[in-house]
Amino acid sequence: MSGSTAVDLLLHPVRLRIVGEFSGRERSAGELAAALPDVPHTSLYRHIARLVAGGVLEVVAERPTGGPAERVYRVVPGADRLPRDQLDDLSAEQHRRYFAIYVASLVDSLAVYAASPGARPGADGLSYTRAVVHLSDDERARFERRFAELAGEMLALPPAPHRRRYHIASSTIPGPRS
Repeated sequence: MSGSTAVDLLLHPVRLRIVGEFSGRERSAGELAAALPDVPHTSLYRHIARLVAGGVLEVVAERPTGGPAERVYRVVPGADRLPRDQLDDLSAEQHRRYFAIYVASLVDSLAVYAASPGARPGADGLSYTRAVVHLSDDERARFERRFAELAGEMLALPPAPHRRRYHIASSTIPGPRS
């Protein structure tokens, strides 16, 4: 993947949701369809094909079914994130556009939860917080490493009947350089 093409590939509303469904796991198109019931199957398959062609997803297995084998995919290590140096090449307008897609995906996740029967935000652990911190470049890098370590531990936990699905998002937006 290169430059703006990689950004366009990853920061598409449906493809962003598809990649997010992997969370370190392997998934079939059928499993993705069950997790994203609002995405039409033809659209889902088209986006999976684009992600495979773009080098974001790869086929790791084929499961026999009664008919054609079901492909199992995973995110190519590192392909779900843009290298920092590619971010430097984007215009301010591109950053606004891509960030709006990211935020819209969070709003969609919240809307699905809020409309679900029996939703109890306080008891269910709904939270959203915004804080301003003052960090040196080294302190910010340490924070990112620690956050990635903690998130990695959580991502390694497989789905299980006693575990509930949560959407966790993180944004680090620096203030202007002085």
